Amino acid sequence: MTPKERVKAALALREPDRVPTGEFATDHSVIAEALGRPTFWRAKRRYHEALWDGRRDEVVESMKRDIVQFTLALGLDVVPVNLVPRKDFPFRKPRQLDADTWEDERGNILRYSHETEDIGLHRPGDKPAPPSDFQLPPQPDESELELVRHVVEKLGKTHYLFARPGRFHGLGFIQGWSEARFLRVAEDPDAVAEQEMRNAEWTREAIRPFVEAGVDAIALGEDYGHNSGPFVSPSTFARVYAPALKWRCDIVHEAGLPCLFHSCGNNRLILDQMVDAGIDAYQAIQPIERIEEIKRLFGRRIALWGGVSTDTLARGTPGQVRHQALFTLKHCAPGGGLILSSSHSIVVRTPLANYRAMVGAAHQRGAYPIRIPERVPQPGWGGA
Repeated sequence: MTPKERVKAALALREPDRVPTGEFATDHSVIAEALGRPTFWRAKRRYHEALWDGRRDEVVESMKRDIVQFTLALGLDVVPVNLVPRKDFPFRKPRQLDADTWEDERGNILRYSHETEDIGLHRPGDKPAPPSDFQLPPQPDESELELVRHVVEKLGKTHYLFARPGRFHGLGFIQGWSEARFLRVAEDPDAVAEQEMRNAEWTREAIRPFVEAGVDAIALGEDYGHNSGPFVSPSTFARVYAPALKWRCDIVHEAGLPCLFHSCGNNRLILDQMVDAGIDAYQAIQPIERIEEIKRLFGRRIALWGGVSTDTLARGTPGQVRHQALFTLKHCAPGGGLILSSSHSIVVRTPLANYRAMVGAAHQRGAYPIRIPERVPQPGWGGA
């Protein structure tokens, strides 16, 4: 089977020749180690600093080249694509206050994290946005589709390409589930539900360029919980969020593509509603959710995309990674419906040896019919 055929079979809940592999997201360090050179693919601080310095074309060329070469070098089946910054986007460099701190034109204080390598919002500013003569047009232009076109040309016939919708609007900051948002859900759930439905309608235009470019699936995402459970009760989720999630899935399905869904947190209490909404694959399956139990409960309705703890991949040993991979293969691969990957994504400083251990387990022991006769005890999963 080709990688594309392999993933299509897994998503259709059939057994392919072997369990496919590939990530929702992979930070730059593993790619750089595999290719023997720096990359701008998910390079975080280096990515933004290069854009601020007017090196947009260099950034995009690196992303195009490196995701293709990394996919082939590791023998992956699933490949992500996304829009890139527009050629004429006005990259505004914030004022640097010290080695790790900046202030932007709105007075936001930005700070670099040495742990994650992200530049994040440290303290919000109170200045009004300055007037701008640049307005991002409603539809992306060809320069924003450079990565998509390139990967479709190089890998589209052989590999399974999924798109992550969204456009570059500069260095944005996700406020997430803030206290104000919780209060609004509690005080006026119907108004929040209406807003969620309006936001869901955005999906139609967001996926259009990817559908026309010829990708195989759309990967949507929204975080609904933390490690201890969902942010809201199941009944509130059913009232406020489930209808919008169903509408987003329906839009993707109307375009003729599967809807892969990335959602952080322990979603076990609401997973039945997510499945009912129409997601075709569930990604970001944290260890606390017990992927083998999800397989038992929902394995004939959705595909599972995960199986090895992101924390173990980043801080464990190749042996621990392989143990978790074999456990997942043994309990979740039979019958199809498994893409073996991290429980969330491949984060910075993940050793290449650990990543190779996971991919190697799929290549060496993931052939169908699955034969893992040895006892593989429940792993010590670690964190995310």
